[in-house]
Amino acid sequence: MGSREGHGAGAASPGTGKPRPPAMVSRLARELARRGIETVYCATGEEARDFLCRAIPPGTEVMTGSSATLAAIGFEEVLLSGGYDYYRPRIKALDDDRERIRLRRRSTTAEYFVGGVNAISLTGEILNVDGSGGRVAGYAYGGGKVYLVAGVNKIAPTLSAAFRRLRNQAAAAECRALGRRTPCAADGVCRNYECYPPERQCGKVLIIEKESIPGRITLVLIGENLGY
Repeated sequence: MGSREGHGAGAASPGTGKPRPPAMVSRLARELARRGIETVYCATGEEARDFLCRAIPPGTEVMTGSSATLAAIGFEEVLLSGGYDYYRPRIKALDDDRERIRLRRRSTTAEYFVGGVNAISLTGEILNVDGSGGRVAGYAYGGGKVYLVAGVNKIAPTLSAAFRRLRNQAAAAECRALGRRTPCAADGVCRNYECYPPERQCGKVLIIEKESIPGRITLVLIGENLGY
């Protein structure tokens, strides 16, 4: 793996001779380091995909949270190539509902858990909303090593702004992609107390404020607009 400049204090850059990360990314990385979370900055989605391929050894257990960003950078395709013990296709292949639920639960404790992010505040909080909760369960505690992958468009100035992004932008776009007939899908405005199952997609909201296990969570920030 290439060098990680500023490890623990700023945004790490995979590989030498790469452009320094933007000031906003360096500021965020310093705040996240105070909270026990490492930041790796990649200028492009291709660099991020290559970083993940180097960071996750072939043959190891991997689970992913559903993520438009991972699909956009080509990492889902890498995992499906057969070089990893990837839970997602194994879960989809099961016909028995009970067995599928058991394997989904087991997947939240995969050795490596990789997924996207709905919003990040410059004050150091990482926000995600999930339908069933499997993705946020892996992020919060289950996954052994967690890589959270996000474009710089996910960064918001404050926690309240990040929460608005999660509700009105990320969740609304996800509902549209899934064909859900929720209020936000129609006009991009969350009306939380007018939104109920079965159409409601938001089930569990996770705010990561710190990580107690050294080296467990790494945020991979990409210098592009990616995902919802």
